[in-house]
Amino acid sequence: MNLSLLNCAIINGNEISINNDLFLNRKMESAMKIFPLFLLLMLLSCVSDKKKTNISISKDATMIEQEITDFYQALKRAYKGASINTDSLIDNYFDKDVYYVTYWGTSEPIDSTKSRLRHALPGIKDYDNRIESVSVKVYGYGAYAFFILRQTYVLNGVPMDEYLPTTFIFERRENHWVVVHSQRSADFQTIQQLMYVAQQH
Repeated sequence: MNLSLLNCAIINGNEISINNDLFLNRKMESAMKIFPLFLLLMLLSCVSDKKKTNISISKDATMIEQEITDFYQALKRAYKGASINTDSLIDNYFDKDVYYVTYWGTSEPIDSTKSRLRHALPGIKDYDNRIESVSVKVYGYGAYAFFILRQTYVLNGVPMDEYLPTTFIFERRENHWVVVHSQRSADFQTIQQLMYVAQQH
């Protein structure tokens, strides 16, 4: 074989190899440039999804807090003599099968709570309330709210000042939240006041 042809073949072979190496290197460089961008886009997508979730949870928590406020504002108007059907008011915010755990440690169906409220209305004067220390946590279709209900009123001529830590468990129903469990406790002073009123009558 002609040595010059052999040398050309070797040289051409090396050129092809070198060209292939250059091509692969350029492809790798391009991929390395795109990869961080891809990671950044993925990260931004995750952050965006998390923000959407956080925004949704925040909106639900705000909605629940507003429902609690609206309920007790309506209850205040009822105690002050406004023409409000308290049974319907409770039905708007509480599930029909909910049980209310009282600060006496007993539980009662919501219908019993409605009845107690109806019978108490005529004997209560100068009613006022406020909500303190509201904390709401949302978990998908469930949520809980803790708050302190402060109530002042005159019951059968006796001034009352109640401190009532309260917990509501909520369930999402379409576009609103419903209380499916209610539990309340009271401080020692509140219980003493109620016992005193009970002894007077």
